[in-house]
Amino acid sequence: MSLKCRKASTRFSAAQWNLDALVATDGGDTLPCFFSVVPTWCTFQTVSSAEGESLVREVSASLGPPSSAPQVVKGGACDGGEEDEGEGFAFTGAMVSVTWEFPKEDREAFIEKVKRLLGPCEGIA
Repeated sequence: MSLKCRKASTRFSAAQWNLDALVATDGGDTLPCFFSVVPTWCTFQTVSSAEGESLVREVSASLGPPSSAPQVVKGGACDGGEEDEGEGFAFTGAMVSVTWEFPKEDREAFIEKVKRLLGPCEGIA
């Protein structure tokens, strides 16, 4: 399964790999989502809404059960300022977050699973 990724950007260093993406929902909305992968765990966040909760379920079905139950993280802002015209979004509010834990030697394999989940999407490195 892959998500309907519209656009993504990645940043990485020896310690951390981050991916920010805009993902289309079945209802036609575009949601921001974020993956942050460090040596032994990954956190995924998206908008705390019915669509966001559905996205968490889709991600969990592909990546496996998370180590933590979904949690609402209050605050956060995304303004879409760097996005293409018409593809941006404005969002300020709560996010839902889940975490996966894995052995250090499985980090690269986990990143590859995230990339496969997002499928062909502009900006994934």
